Amino acid sequence: MGKRKKAIQEWREYRLSILEQKAKSDDDFEKYITFISSGALIITLTFVEKISPLDQSTNKWILIAGWGFLASTLLINLLSHYLSSRFNEMTIQNLDEGMVYEKLTCKIKERNKVISVLNIISIISLGIGIASILVFAAINAYNHG
Repeated sequence: MGKRKKAIQEWREYRLSILEQKAKSDDDFEKYITFISSGALIITLTFVEKISPLDQSTNKWILIAGWGFLASTLLINLLSHYLSSRFNEMTIQNLDEGMVYEKLTCKIKERNKVISVLNIISIISLGIGIASILVFAAINAYNHG
């Protein structure tokens, strides 16, 4: 194998390893955001049950908003995961149909942009949900302390 062919092969292998790492990172993101948001929901239920029962709590709307944001995070994450799977199927179909490279890469970029926007919304929703719950907990811990 010539020097140029070897360099091209090395770059292809490197690119493939980056794609594999990206896929793992995407999977981890999906798992972690689900674990964090569902864990936060469970922790707040325990807080309400053990430390600050709702009938004694103030500013309940903050807690309800926090729960809403955490539930939204889970739903948006689920939608992102579903669309990602569907987009992969569409890309395979495009490849099977022989779509030209330039058009295919444009379609993939559009699809990836949708997933990226949903992931950013998930992160923001998770942050707002956790912040809301922390504010609720702080207010009620202070009022009951």
